[in-house]
Amino acid sequence: MRKTLYIATAVASLAMLWSCGTQKQVVTMPQEAPVQQMAEQVTPNPEVISIAEAISIFEHPETTAEVTKKYGYTLKNGYEIYRLDKFSKMYYKNCKLAKILTGTAYEDYPKPLRKGVSSYVAFKDGAIIIGVFNQAAYDNLVAQVKAAGFVLDMPGNEDIYIKGGRTIGCYAGAKTVRVQ
Repeated sequence: MRKTLYIATAVASLAMLWSCGTQKQVVTMPQEAPVQQMAEQVTPNPEVISIAEAISIFEHPETTAEVTKKYGYTLKNGYEIYRLDKFSKMYYKNCKLAKILTGTAYEDYPKPLRKGVSSYVAFKDGAIIIGVFNQAAYDNLVAQVKAAGFVLDMPGNEDIYIKGGRTIGCYAGAKTVRVQ
């Protein structure tokens, strides 16, 4: 008796499973030609160095003084953030340097002032870092990266964009763009 009860239960279960399935129809979509996205023009913020100029400085370091003078940046050689970062050159605008802790080390990155768009351009080990302090200026820099034809390679904490051999990292948390 138990044997027939188990068999009946198994048959009923299998019948229920087979009846619940639906057939899927495969529909082939016609192939469309890939849409070419036109890089939209982005007007760089007139108070902050542009991505194109940062790339130009990276490729031709002798133009650094000319470009930074155009924007009114002030130079600080050997800017070191205590136990965190060390930059060979730090150009800053509408900022004040952080509190100095030791003979050469500062407490933090430059601090923004209330006037104008505060920004800094730092040079470190084969990279140029552009830092801004407001969201609109950061969004403008990221839009310039995308308009220059860079493609998002690795999204994450720092979005990595690539174009050829050039890499640009955009870190929204600190509002910095790193050109390598």
